[in-house]
Amino acid sequence: MKYLITGSGTFANAMIKKLYGEDITVFSSGELSQYNTKKKYPNVKYVIGNIRDYEALKIAIKGIDYVFHSAAMKHIDKCEENPNECAKTNVSGSINVMNACIENKVKKMVILSTDKATNPSTIYGCSKLFMEMYAQAVDNQDTDIITTRYGNVLGSNGSVLDIWKTQKIEGKPLTITNPDTTRFFMSETQAVDLVLYALENGVNKDLFVFNNKACTVKQLADCISDNQIITGFRCIEKTDEALLTVNELNHSELDGDYYKVNDGIVNDDNYEIPFTSDNAAQLNKDEIEDMIGRL
Repeated sequence: MKYLITGSGTFANAMIKKLYGEDITVFSSGELSQYNTKKKYPNVKYVIGNIRDYEALKIAIKGIDYVFHSAAMKHIDKCEENPNECAKTNVSGSINVMNACIENKVKKMVILSTDKATNPSTIYGCSKLFMEMYAQAVDNQDTDIITTRYGNVLGSNGSVLDIWKTQKIEGKPLTITNPDTTRFFMSETQAVDLVLYALENGVNKDLFVFNNKACTVKQLADCISDNQIITGFRCIEKTDEALLTVNELNHSELDGDYYKVNDGIVNDDNYEIPFTSDNAAQLNKDEIEDMIGRL
């Protein structure tokens, strides 16, 4: 089987590590990230290209069986400052990937989305929601297009943990906007396992969500350093995030660690509240420290 991953960031590296030895192609515009990844994983094909370029995508995807779409603008502040660029990459670029998969008759494509797409309050979240909605609406023909949605991946490039570790090394206090804010957190391994589960078990228009635990930002920060400073809430931030809406829960089934959502599923539990980071099962200190220690 032949796999293609869009993007060459944290997820791509974790997926390559998991599938190393298989026929893998990485398609991304990150020359430096590809160079660094190739030093660790030389037996992978690396293609420089931008998901905004449909023709380049179409050539790269030809003959591929499975596609993982992780390429995106992910930093909320940058998306807010550059909404046009965010739309070109996260919306138009994602449409290009889906259409190139359909044209090349890829068997399955798994797109990576975020809890920020659930009732979005940011340009980034809106761009990911549009991507999800397009995946539901497009004429998929011979390609199953499957969505995964998850929260914060600990240790990913630009994540809060990444920022805090740098601040600690530099002897600076950890910057916290609101200590009571809750967020979903998962490991790189859990993120990769979710996507592979979706690939193996999903069919067109399925949405898969890890039954993710959460914690407050303060609980996470306490496992890094006691030297902290409260900077204040930004207007675009939510106190809590949601992984599934009420409607989605009522069209879901829980299989082990994963929710599967599809309009064809009718859940008799009659959910009345969404699956949010303040009503999810909470990570304890040992679990948080274990996740951090594995990085």
